[in-house]
Amino acid sequence: MPVTEFDFDALKDYITSSKDHTLRDIAVKEKKKYIGSSSSMTSVLSHFHYLLSAWRGVDIRTLSQGFPDKLRSFTRLLRAPSAMFLRYQDGVYAIDADKEFESANILMNLGKSMEKLLTLPKDDFERYRRSSENKISAEEEQAIPESYHYSTLGDFLMRSQLDAYDPRLPGTGMFDLKTRAVVSIRMDARNFERGLGYEIQNRYGAFESYEREFYDMIRAAFLKYSLQVRIGRMDGIFVAFHNIERIFGFQYVSLPEMDQTLHGQYDTALGDTEFRLSLALWNKILDKVTAKFPERSIRLHFETRDAQTPFMYIFAEPVTDDEIHSIQTRNQAEIDAYQRRVLNLAPSEEEDVPSTDGKEELQPSSSSDKQERSVDEETRSSEVGPDDYEAEYDSSAPLDEAFISEVENEVAEKAPNNGRELLAMTLVTKNFVNGRIVDRPNDLKTYDEWNVEYELSELKGEKAHALYAACQKRREKALTGRGEDEQDVANNVYIRRLREISKKGRDYRRNENRLDKANGIVVLDDSA
Repeated sequence: MPVTEFDFDALKDYITSSKDHTLRDIAVKEKKKYIGSSSSMTSVLSHFHYLLSAWRGVDIRTLSQGFPDKLRSFTRLLRAPSAMFLRYQDGVYAIDADKEFESANILMNLGKSMEKLLTLPKDDFERYRRSSENKISAEEEQAIPESYHYSTLGDFLMRSQLDAYDPRLPGTGMFDLKTRAVVSIRMDARNFERGLGYEIQNRYGAFESYEREFYDMIRAAFLKYSLQVRIGRMDGIFVAFHNIERIFGFQYVSLPEMDQTLHGQYDTALGDTEFRLSLALWNKILDKVTAKFPERSIRLHFETRDAQTPFMYIFAEPVTDDEIHSIQTRNQAEIDAYQRRVLNLAPSEEEDVPSTDGKEELQPSSSSDKQERSVDEETRSSEVGPDDYEAEYDSSAPLDEAFISEVENEVAEKAPNNGRELLAMTLVTKNFVNGRIVDRPNDLKTYDEWNVEYELSELKGEKAHALYAACQKRREKALTGRGEDEQDVANNVYIRRLREISKKGRDYRRNENRLDKANGIVVLDDSA
């Protein structure tokens, strides 16, 4: 079924954490303070990974030696500052993702329709076709129950939607479904028509290969996927590779396989411990923020900076419900217009997509903004252990003079103080494995003890507002880009190359379709 034939209006709306009454009721019953979903929490948790791992590079040893790309950093979108809302109601704070810079693309629609395709019998799936005589009604769709796993840690109650189950898998037997568009679509999703035709034809190689897609998932998706798997207590993910028009194949990736690429080890002990430590630190930060602004909704930004001593910015600003609504619906008109265009789009198979012109190419990005940080004299040092969540210790660790020097030497971008309340902080951590300080844990075993000393320092005055404005500017710049990775002149050449490959792929597919029409399609059947 083409994406333009699928009736997306028949699908039920996604329930955010703040609107999930069941989740809130469970939190009240279990006496939990913070509630969130896997989709709303992973972006912030990613920044705790950058901090605790001191920007550990991804492990690409699972790729072939002939694969040409050697970049080991995460993509631009993953590194961008993360924002969220902490919405207060009746003693519980709900974590909602900040959608200020959300924009529509074809993948938003396709993920929903392909999930139905992969989980429903054919006859049931056909009921979502717009022209179906037996089209599913809104009442029937609403009556279909959702399945969730609920997990707790510290003051958090976390919700994870369950996609699929197989009794042969260990643990709960649950796994997540992921639809992964090929690189030509992802790098320019808003102009996806120009990437149609790109196909996966080989196992290895720089382009048109599963190896290319796996490498891009390592840098762009596995961190988010692994966190969602941990929140949902799942075994792994089942990935469907496609180019919008065709599905090329499937791959099951277990959590240990993802951990190998992210943490450099197949044993999940390191990733599991980091997950618990991240939630513990996040819990303490939110406690400090909610103590500063009690019983109010708050907008927060998190950003881990790649300095000689990595540190995290945290900005907390009280907001009203009207302000939240205004921010969350900022681009709604543009999204609705794009959705109408996409859903009415039916590209002809015989029609070539014209090549790009200079006006539509990416523009080079400017250098990263360097900002000045001022540190309040009163700092708080504590230690968090993954197995002793509630414990808090006094730290005798000396102040990091190199970090303070770097803070004072940076130049702040001037921004006006608009008089709004703001709590700005920096978070610095030190890792201890079995009592010895390390830059980052490596080859961690279940019997090893990993503790973290942290220093949460408050920023004051005009500089705090200037740093907040700079963080928001960096986030806007990253999230309003065209694709999932870098924005520079070299990327223009890269996208042109992808479009050339896509054009050749369309020619190849037309020829294959003619052969199939003449010779018939061969289908493997067990009964044959």
